[in-house]
Amino acid sequence: MQLILEKWRNFVNEQKDPYKENIDLDDEGYVKLYHIGTKNLTSLDPMMAERGRRQYSKSEFREWDRPRIFFFTNMGQEDIGLGRIQGAPYVAKIEHSKLYPVYKDPLKLSYPNMKEEFRMIAGLPENHPRENNVFERVATLAEELYGYEGFIYPQNGDKMIVTIWKETPVEPIDQFYGG
Repeated sequence: MQLILEKWRNFVNEQKDPYKENIDLDDEGYVKLYHIGTKNLTSLDPMMAERGRRQYSKSEFREWDRPRIFFFTNMGQEDIGLGRIQGAPYVAKIEHSKLYPVYKDPLKLSYPNMKEEFRMIAGLPENHPRENNVFERVATLAEELYGYEGFIYPQNGDKMIVTIWKETPVEPIDQFYGG
């Protein structure tokens, strides 16, 4: 009986996936992503964004300095530290399969046994300081071994955040936070 209950619990837990439930996912497997930026953009380039960092993003880059763009996954979503972000709203789409669920880490890319693989791919000598940055290790391995273009992770409660390290085409939208 206990085995049946355990299998049922596993089945139910597999059905609830916040990485899919709490995002705007279309029938073709694309996620709608929202970004607030400067006017008249057609794409978001992580290298350009890194050069023009604003105060609210500096703390994110202290922990991990890879150039990347942050996206909300829901209309009207707010930054947990700053609230509503001011600027021009944009929408982008990316295949859900290109976003690695970094906190779940299903491929176990953050595990210590992946350090050697990371060093080889990144061309780093043993005991290089970069090998200890788990976010960089996971991003490099996810990108090089599996073709991922960014991370998806929980922001607060039922909201998700996406960070992408590839240039991403965007389209302007009329409003993000509503009237």
